[in-house]
Amino acid sequence: MSDQFKQILSLEQKDGGLKGDLSSTNIADLLQFLSSSSKKGVIKVVRHPDKEQGQVYFDGGELVSATSGKLTGLTGFADLLGWQEGSFRFFPGVDAQNRTVGLSVQHAILEAMVSMDHGAGNVREQTAAVMEERGKDMEQAVRGATEVMNDLLEVPGIDAVVIVGRDGFVIDSTGSSLRVNIDVLGASLAHAVNGIEEMGSELSIDHFQDLFIEYGRSVIMCKPVGDAIAAVVTPDASKLGIIRHKTKKLFLELGQSF
Repeated sequence: MSDQFKQILSLEQKDGGLKGDLSSTNIADLLQFLSSSSKKGVIKVVRHPDKEQGQVYFDGGELVSATSGKLTGLTGFADLLGWQEGSFRFFPGVDAQNRTVGLSVQHAILEAMVSMDHGAGNVREQTAAVMEERGKDMEQAVRGATEVMNDLLEVPGIDAVVIVGRDGFVIDSTGSSLRVNIDVLGASLAHAVNGIEEMGSELSIDHFQDLFIEYGRSVIMCKPVGDAIAAVVTPDASKLGIIRHKTKKLFLELGQSF
């Protein structure tokens, strides 16, 4: 038995420690909380009801390695982020034997979310799933853009939501605009996204999906929604992983209005 697993077994025999249920939190939130406190160790996860096991090793703000069953690295980490039922336990001070990720925690979460998006199928399939989850009422009438934008504004960390036409004019906005000039944001985003899409077309690397822009006092995340561009503004990057996860279905629904 390796020294690493002897250390984990020794810790498991002790009472106390941080443990809980995935129904009350998720791996991304837990990892961000622990890493922000400069913790080091491993989070062990057991999924219910199939008892599949996963592990996430981190050292301060760096995600060192991850496994989910037979999956490793970012692929394994992305799989773990999708677990919604199960239990977890944190063992402090445990070192990883292998380095399969080697990214900052925030960067790893964003990369894993992108991987989850790519594996989820095309936009039409995702939109169909959203419509099905909304129930039979959605078959009669699609919610208005204003209602969906208000739901986006309720996601923790989002200060403002802006819808921009491809011509650079702001179509709609909600929330606080104190951090940025909405009109300047609209013109700048349209110019940037049009250029990015043109580059993607020339490189033959599929369609533009999302863009993150980080400044000293705010972060802007934008995605195409129908024939327009949606952007959310947040104070910093610490909540981007969770924002991306919680807004995915809302962005798809918003695309029905444009």
